[in-house]
Amino acid sequence: MSITQEQINKLTKNLNKLNPKNEEKLLKSINSLLKYVDLLNEVDTKDINPTINIISKNNNTLRDDYVSSNIASKDLLNCSPQKIIANQIAVNDIMK
Repeated sequence: MSITQEQINKLTKNLNKLNPKNEEKLLKSINSLLKYVDLLNEVDTKDINPTINIISKNNNTLRDDYVSSNIASKDLLNCSPQKIIANQIAVNDIMK
């Protein structure tokens, strides 16, 4: 499959935003893309199911949520290098 100069002219006439400065370069570029599509069309895909979602409905790859341990909030707050005020991490004023 390829495209002719006449078809390029028709495209550029009908699509005002597609007004190339170099129509010959556009012609080569579109023909190159069409050759690639032709190459893809040669691939036998008759036994291949279309891919709609990468996560199969039968095989959920996400892990289940579960509680691994009970960690006290004070222990978590002690991990912070910032100052703790009223059981909350004090942050710098961002609304200056």
